Amino acid sequence: MGHLKRIQDAQSLTDLAIMLGYRPQAVSYLLYFLPESEKYSTFEIPKRNGGVRVINAPVPKVKKLQKRLAKLLTRCVTEIHGNPPKGLLAHGFLCSRSIYTNATLHKNRRYVLNFDLKDFFPSINFGRVRGFFIRDQRFCLNERVATVIAQIACHNNEL
Repeated sequence: MGHLKRIQDAQSLTDLAIMLGYRPQAVSYLLYFLPESEKYSTFEIPKRNGGVRVINAPVPKVKKLQKRLAKLLTRCVTEIHGNPPKGLLAHGFLCSRSIYTNATLHKNRRYVLNFDLKDFFPSINFGRVRGFFIRDQRFCLNERVATVIAQIACHNNEL
């Protein structure tokens, strides 16, 4: 059975935890019992334009859970779409793509346009993540499973 079918058949935190290689109690602890102040460390880094960017970095235990979820969801998307086509220019969040493969496309180019979408991740909230996994025709996940995915992916109601 493929990853997509397994996640579509999942009915609970327990089912999802097992798919992620966790004991259900461990996922439950990270989501519901670990204090919010111990899930992320917050710091600032300078921007080129003189401002600062606030970073909310997950602690290693939360980061590991998020990475496993990302790997599972990437496998599901690959089952839906197959591997990215050779001509696809997007490089963000694709398994076979990286900052290096992106840079090689721009080598020896006269002009390169680089921009940052302001507040992109904060503009995607918990409800949007949860709703996507419930309503998207390719996923159509159980509401409880979609809720757990959104809880793993979001912090302070932001992706």
